[in-house]
Amino acid sequence: MHMKSRWALAAVAVIAILAGGSCSGSGVPANRSVMWIATQSDQMVRSYTISQTNGGVLQVGKDGTPAATGKQPVEMALTPGGQTMFIVNSGSGGTAGSITAYTVDRNGSLKAAGSGVAAGQTPLSLAVDPGGKFLFVANQGTSGDVTSGTISVFSISGTSLSEVTGSPFPTEIAGDAGGAGPSAVVVSPAGNFLYVANAFNSTVESFSFDASGALTLIARYPSGTNPSAMAFSRCAGITSSTATATCPSADGNNLFVSNSGSNNLTVFSACIQVSGTCSSPNGTLAEIPSGPAAAGVGPARILIDPTTNFVFVVNRGSDQVSTYQYSPVTGVLSLLANASTGASVFSAGITHNVANITNTFNWVVVTNNGASNVTIFHVSITGGLTALGTGPYPLPAQPSAILLK
Repeated sequence: MHMKSRWALAAVAVIAILAGGSCSGSGVPANRSVMWIATQSDQMVRSYTISQTNGGVLQVGKDGTPAATGKQPVEMALTPGGQTMFIVNSGSGGTAGSITAYTVDRNGSLKAAGSGVAAGQTPLSLAVDPGGKFLFVANQGTSGDVTSGTISVFSISGTSLSEVTGSPFPTEIAGDAGGAGPSAVVVSPAGNFLYVANAFNSTVESFSFDASGALTLIARYPSGTNPSAMAFSRCAGITSSTATATCPSADGNNLFVSNSGSNNLTVFSACIQVSGTCSSPNGTLAEIPSGPAAAGVGPARILIDPTTNFVFVVNRGSDQVSTYQYSPVTGVLSLLANASTGASVFSAGITHNVANITNTFNWVVVTNNGASNVTIFHVSITGGLTALGTGPYPLPAQPSAILLK
């Protein structure tokens, strides 16, 4: 079925005040992560820090040092160095969306840079390439206009964006009766490849991009119904020169896709670097043989644990978070039962949940747009989730986007 409604409103968010006090000074303590929350009601973005030890949240400066966004902020992205943030705003009433840019201070506070640049119709997702050279934006458009679903590509220079020649690039191909409806984009961690989830025709497309940022369609692949989010596996793209203690080698270069209409997850193997199954990287995808993994109702945001092979999926339709164990060998996702309760799904809140994860495995933060509050889960060493006992917590307005670093 076509997903004509703007599910952008069911985006992401997190917290207003979880603990008293504020965080200021020249930098962020080593035991805290920075957390940014955009709220759609007042069109603002605020800065916080969250403790890796106990999940406590502090504002950065006064009231989170708010900065203005555009209409309906739906997703954020940082450049690789963490000094620049971009927020995509989906707009309202069928108008074109926008992208706003910010400088990031050492303490996590944001300063708006200019008034923003225009995006396409109903932009929902954005991604920065690993080199920090290009910003890619998925413009969903409408199913009634097959030309409105596009990918905008911008060249990045500090906080300045310049649209590359040929942008926006089409996602529709001959024979698309109702348009493609791009709802998510992700850049490969290795190679110059971009992947696009199309909600209207239930496909995933692979593109290559050249030194100018121009996109070339490689292929289109069937996914589940209404794919809405994507994420690469934890150690995808790792080489001997980029190996770390937590990622000593590549893990199969798997791409996870959440299908909100069919309540499952499709897992693809991506040919993005030389491996046993990829002799010549060309960006193509192959679905893993085991087939889709079951999810809750309306799976959306996919969170990849940065230190272990746990994967968390936010199910907007059932207001729950599903937990999985990921196999680097097979690419298979297996529902992971909590060792003490046997549960594999955890209640998150009321309507329009999305989430993010801290830069260690400690905390998963789920925002509830409909209830204007946030739930913070502690992640156990076995992958189970335990909600912070003092929550859920109220937000200053309807949260619609979140980013943790």
